[in-house]
Formats: sequence, structure tokens, C-alpha cells
Amino acid sequence: MLKKLAAVAILCLFMASFKSALQGHKTAFASTPPPPEICDVNSLDSQIAIGIIEEVAEDSGNVSFRATKTVIIWHPSGTSACISNIVHKAPNLTKTEYLPSSASACGFRTVISDGKSTWHYEPSLKVVFHMPDVSSHQHKDNDMADGEGFNCTRDLSLIKSNYQVSLVAIENQAGRQAYVIQLEPNYPGNPSRRIWVDREYPFILKTEKYGPDGVMSSVSFYNQIEFFPLLSDDLFQLGTPPDVAEVELPASGDLMPLDELEKEANFPIPVPEFVPPGYVIEGGLLSVYEAFPAAHIRLTDGLNTISYFVLPGIARDSKGQDNVINISDTSGAKVLRWQEQGYEFTLVGEVDESLLTEMARTVSVA
Repeated sequence: MLKKLAAVAILCLFMASFKSALQGHKTAFASTPPPPEICDVNSLDSQIAIGIIEEVAEDSGNVSFRATKTVIIWHPSGTSACISNIVHKAPNLTKTEYLPSSASACGFRTVISDGKSTWHYEPSLKVVFHMPDVSSHQHKDNDMADGEGFNCTRDLSLIKSNYQVSLVAIENQAGRQAYVIQLEPNYPGNPSRRIWVDREYPFILKTEKYGPDGVMSSVSFYNQIEFFPLLSDDLFQLGTPPDVAEVELPASGDLMPLDELEKEANFPIPVPEFVPPGYVIEGGLLSVYEAFPAAHIRLTDGLNTISYFVLPGIARDSKGQDNVINISDTSGAKVLRWQEQGYEFTLVGEVDESLLTEMARTVSVA
């Protein structure tokens, strides 16, 4: 009992120091409500961790920084790694330069975004791809959720329902003190995650992702980082050689509710009757290319996503039979494909294949 009371006292002192240390900068962590006077250690620990995650989800986009980032992904065919230099000037200017491999003679692949448009320079192709962003929801590069568009209210509520969130340690990362937070799924078959959040600013310094089997599938971390450097807007201009062509890509939009998606589509969209426990359907998008009609429906449990693609008008195989389900593993994600009555379906997610298979079995083509 004495040990438990001592642990609570230490956590309360930790919270007090947490608040006082973060009042200096307007973009630092906001004051966290004081914990209840009587609370067990695990509950208090979880409250602190959830409060930190809420700050990250809401305010990470307001943190300007200059950094070098490494991403490593393990997959069946081997390991891939990427190193990039990132500069972000809050709230909307971001520039990412991907370092070429030692075998490449090309320059940096560069992506620049100003919150309204994105420019993607591919030096190997001598092309700049330009895509306007008409989405009403700004994407924040906070590593909280897979895919774009973290909805703070909805997704945080889902995380609280679907994951056990706990503060497990305080460690050094990129020369800075960081809170280490573990997110374990409540439902089997889903991945888990561990994140390192800077103690001073609401910013994720490192993320480890683990598959449903508990094996690490990827890690991303900042090798070095400087917060709130002096950044000129000129840094976010894309200087390219005169022989580089510019290609305009269609604008991206917001996810549509399913009923609106079906009205906009010129083909029926069969939807799985089975949705894995904890997941909700975010909505969907239609292909911007009329010659290649397709629908993309996205599901989320707040942290993880499952994508469901529907392509109509696909010819059957040479025997006139519908193809059986085919499962592959790509960069840690399971990919399940099948054909039925002229449709081609694809499910993609970092979940156990049994969940995708059950979803596929409940798709009925009228």
C-alpha cells in the first residue's frame, strides 16, 4: 500500500513539474488539468498519456522545426530505409528533401506544401507534379494516425475506446527528453504502437509500429531536430532546372459519406457487412479519372486504417470463373484481392489477415 501511495505521489509531482516547465512558449504544451485526488497508478498514468496525445493531435502543426528524419520498414522481401531533411514553418509551409542513395546520380526528391497546393519534384524524371489541395481538413504531419487527415474529436475518442494508452518511461531521443507512450489494441488482430513525445513541445520524435504478431514492422525517428529556427519563406520555393516539365494532377478532396458516394458513382458499390470491432467507416472517394472508375472507402479505429477499393467492369479470368481470394504482404500491410461478377475488390490494412478475409466474405454483389 505504501509503495502504491508513493507511486501516486511521484506521479502528482511529475504532473506539477510537467505543467510549470511547459508554460514558457505559446506553442508548448498547455496546462494539463490536475489529476483526481484519489486515483490508482494505472488510471493516472493513462490520463497523463492521453492528455499528451491530445496536445499532439491538436497543436503539433503549430510547431516550426528543422530536422533530419529516418524511416525504416521491414517487409518479407527485405528492409527499406529512407532519410529526409524536413523544414516546417507553422502553420502551413513544409519542405521535405529525400536524400538519394549512394548509387543515384540524381538530386533530391523534393516535396513542398503551402497548405493549398503540393509540388513534388522527381529529378530522375525531370518532372514536377503539382496538385492543388481542396480538402477542408488540413493534414498534420504528427505521425498519430495512418493516412491523411487526423480528426481530433472523432479519432481521439476512438483511440480511447480501442486502445490501452499508457505512459511507460521518459527517455532521450534526438538529444531531447521525451515521454514514451505505449498504445496496445483492445481487439485482437490489430497493430500496436509506441511513440516518443518531446517533453517541451507537442511533437512526436519517434514512432515504432508493431504488427498484430508483436513483431516490429517499421520505425521512424528524428536524428536531429531544431525547434522554432528562423525560417525564411524563400526556403519553400522550388528551384528546378529549366528543362524540368510541370504536370498538373487532379485536386484531392474530402471523404464523402457512403450515401453521397453511391449517388456520385455511376456504378453500385458493394460494402462489406462485417466491419472489424472498433472500426468505423470514415467515408470514401471516387477516382478523378473517368476512364478508370473506382471507389476507395476508408475505415479507421482512430489509429489504424483499412482501405477498401472497388473497381467495376473488370473482366473475369480466362476460365470464366471468379478469382479466389489472393493475400500478399507489402511493407507490413496485408493486401487481399479478389474478383466477383465483373468487379475487382482490394482490401489493404496492417491487420491480421483473418479480419480482411472476413470482410471479403461478407461483400455481396447483387
